[in-house]
Amino acid sequence: MADLTTVQTTQTNPSVRFNRQQHINLYSLLVIGFITLSSAAYGYAGSVIATTLTQPSFTKHMKLDELPNAEALIGAMNALYYAGGVFGSFFAGWSSNKYGRKFSAALGNFLVLLSGALLTASVNPGMFIAFRFLSGFGVPLWVAELAPPSIRGILTDVHAVGMMVGYTLACYVGLGFYFVRGTNQWRGPIALQMAFPTIILCGLYWMPESPRFLLSKGRTDHAWKIIHRMHSNVNDPTDEFAKREFYQMRKQIELDVTFETSYLGIFKQPSLRKRALMTIFLEFCLMSSGVLVILNYGSIIWRSLGFDTVQILNFQGGFQLTGFVFNVVAMLFVDKIKRPTLIATGFIACAACMSIEAALQRYYIGTTDRNGLIACAFIIFLFQATFSMFLDGPTYFYIAEIWPSHVRSQGFALAMAILSVTNLMWLQAAPHAFTAIAWKFYLFFICIPILGAVVVFFTFKDTLHKPLEEIAAMFGDEDTVVVYQRELQLASVPLDLLDDAMTEKGETGGEIEEVENVPKAEHSKTDAPRTEAPKSWAELSHNQLYTG
Repeated sequence: MADLTTVQTTQTNPSVRFNRQQHINLYSLLVIGFITLSSAAYGYAGSVIATTLTQPSFTKHMKLDELPNAEALIGAMNALYYAGGVFGSFFAGWSSNKYGRKFSAALGNFLVLLSGALLTASVNPGMFIAFRFLSGFGVPLWVAELAPPSIRGILTDVHAVGMMVGYTLACYVGLGFYFVRGTNQWRGPIALQMAFPTIILCGLYWMPESPRFLLSKGRTDHAWKIIHRMHSNVNDPTDEFAKREFYQMRKQIELDVTFETSYLGIFKQPSLRKRALMTIFLEFCLMSSGVLVILNYGSIIWRSLGFDTVQILNFQGGFQLTGFVFNVVAMLFVDKIKRPTLIATGFIACAACMSIEAALQRYYIGTTDRNGLIACAFIIFLFQATFSMFLDGPTYFYIAEIWPSHVRSQGFALAMAILSVTNLMWLQAAPHAFTAIAWKFYLFFICIPILGAVVVFFTFKDTLHKPLEEIAAMFGDEDTVVVYQRELQLASVPLDLLDDAMTEKGETGGEIEEVENVPKAEHSKTDAPRTEAPKSWAELSHNQLYTG
């Protein structure tokens, strides 16, 4: 392979200028903001149960103050949502590869909408639990495929911000409906669960499909139009950034179709198996921090500290508002700190907060010591702040970054499935655990994150600012990358390279065909030759950006 560093030494300054350009325009921000509504919808649907369980009318209607198995029913109302998430995650992974990200988003939001209507109409605990399961299918989209590498962390952190918007709205809507008179006041916040998915379903038609998905289906012209519109910038009048991204993406997709993409194939291939184990471990440790237990069972925790219903609802709203604020704060620095350092710091900080909280609750639960009870509340808020800054967003985009493009949907699905399974376990156990062992329950949320911090800091790869396709080399998959971004950044682009190509090249309808007699790759090394980036973009023919 030619050494482009030596060939293009005269273009050092243009490359530096190119690297520093963000290539994010208003359209990109609007698209990512709209996609984030799916995260808000999922967050609202998941957390509305927290204030619902606090509403006296719900407790009376479902007879949770009378039934001997009330603890088990409360646990099921929380846990079955995430049981639905397990199945929904794998289905979303399959459907997004088969029919596209937009179809997967539409189906997920339709199920959230449908389940919201049926939950609102529930007449008994069994019906409510069943449709909580259905609601869990609406797993949200992630935006890593639409964001440039230099600020991918910032933009994908909006997923966590969107979740916090949903959480916070659910809490304050629940607070507002507490003051509504009547026996059906609990139905109002659940009915409003339908608002986000309704907006999404109405606007999804105008949203762009994933360009990687379009390229995998041979829809080249459509993919280019999306890339061009997402990354056009007044500081880049020749669309140099978009052309480089498109060229690399297209060449990569041509190779990706030769690889095995089944879950069995993932666990058979060492490099993908390593990613799968990293994903499972990271999500398990993340959800074993106790954040969802505090969120969904806040009413039990705050009541054990001696607070009344209105105070509990205010605390729950404040808890989520804290998360929203510090998720926004996190966007200021998440792309400046190494990923393993950021995540390990979050695990240690959360474990420290849980250690203090356990010690305080041991001595102050059941007492009238106001200062001690205020300290317990403060540490819970501090925990939320540290979780939001160091873990909530970074873990999502880190998982998005480590998976190669041909199995990224499967990686997302695996992550959401483990998240759901872990939450299912903790949320089902929590009601009984708070009664039986009280503060000792927090010991799980101390030990597991500490273990996570050690493993992540010393063994996880740093993906900061690395293009998604090039991260493969860090896992020993150099031959699964066709064109390296650093090579593209050292080549100059002629002003009129795509001017005619955009009008002459039609859009094909079929999927990219696999090379004849080339079997699916079963390991990370492939005999397919890696394409070198051109020494100069002038060497490319008129239509070679599509075909060459």
